[in-house]
Amino acid sequence: MVGLLVVALVAAGCGAAKKSAPRARQTVAGVTFLPASAAVRHECQRAANRLGYPIPCPTMLPQGLRPTPPQHGCHFAVVAAADEQVSCPSPRWHGWMFGSSQVQAPLQPPTQHLVLQAAPQVVDPTRAIDGAVPPDQGYPIRPMGATRMDGRRMHWYLVPPNHGSAFAGHLVLVWNAYGHTYAYGFHVLDTLDHVRAFDLELVRHLLTVYPRSGA
Repeated sequence: MVGLLVVALVAAGCGAAKKSAPRARQTVAGVTFLPASAAVRHECQRAANRLGYPIPCPTMLPQGLRPTPPQHGCHFAVVAAADEQVSCPSPRWHGWMFGSSQVQAPLQPPTQHLVLQAAPQVVDPTRAIDGAVPPDQGYPIRPMGATRMDGRRMHWYLVPPNHGSAFAGHLVLVWNAYGHTYAYGFHVLDTLDHVRAFDLELVRHLLTVYPRSGA
């Protein structure tokens, strides 16, 4: 339900975490990942400034990834603060980050769909995936184990297709950092092994972006 949710991300600030430069390109399960554009980095910084907390910004993304087309009056970005860059938020989304983007040829279904979400505080995994929807509208999610990336433990969750959030049908990595909970994941459009590889390539190249003071 991409069109009924809403939320976003961040880029360099008063001290972005140091990280080695991403490769020029990397092929993962047949999908080419390229360095994120300057526009994505700008979206990340704008969201960090707006939200006032760090955002792990993607520096490698699938080739051809673009914001999800507008739906139900909602406009999307790869990374955005929910109450600013998305045009249809409810007050419940204040302080959340949300991004929805996909690779899609004209008149064809998406070949990848990526959702990025962050909560304004530490929340449980179900809440991190449900977002700011009313608690009675949430659906069960299936734990799929854990992984460790750069010393941080991240947990996998498989979200059912009928889930009432933008993560419906996604394999999501959820983790806590900086006093917030982050949930990032691609849609399962092929095999679980493939989408797991996509998620790992994404989080392997995150750059923490901090808000700029006075911005």
